[in-house]
Amino acid sequence: MAPPEGKTEDGFETQFGTNHLGHFLLFQLLKPALLAATTPSFQSRVVSVASMAHRGGGVRFDDFNFEKEAYDPWLAYGQSKTATIYFAAEVERRYGAKGLHAIAVHPGVIMTNLGQYIDPSQLEWSDEMKLDMKSPAQGAATTTYAVLGKEWEGRGGKYLNNCVEEPPQRPGADSMSAEPGYAPWIYDEEAEARLWEESNKLVGFED
Repeated sequence: MAPPEGKTEDGFETQFGTNHLGHFLLFQLLKPALLAATTPSFQSRVVSVASMAHRGGGVRFDDFNFEKEAYDPWLAYGQSKTATIYFAAEVERRYGAKGLHAIAVHPGVIMTNLGQYIDPSQLEWSDEMKLDMKSPAQGAATTTYAVLGKEWEGRGGKYLNNCVEEPPQRPGADSMSAEPGYAPWIYDEEAEARLWEESNKLVGFED
């Protein structure tokens, strides 16, 4: 999360390549098996791990790799996590009727080595944010719920937080606060479809 500027072996900005494109390609390769395995009573389900940090920035369709302006690690992280939410929504749109579903989740603010590149002095944790922090076990709850919850049998395309469907972000809310809510650019069908097509081109895959 928020590492120094870098590129994957394939030349993509590290966070976009790791958090979105790598998982997108893995899904495309597993898709035939997921479609073959689905049944009316137990349909295939994919969980995409997003983050509340998607509120830091949307997808930069004209500059995925920060080549046109200075790299910002948090904008890059936000882009990659917006992409994971777009991915889940587009999977549902394309394959939901075929018994293949996807859900995006925010696992929570969890103190793991994910934050190894973050200088603690640069963080301004509010009391609210500190109280919202989770242990790794607690952080697994929403992901586990998305994988196994019977409420999500046969449907998807949504973004979950704290084991419930996330509401829209309150107008004027601080995007870096612990207050729940997804960014206004989430659930944008045109952007979701565009990212899908662009991602196929970037990884060299054809649906």
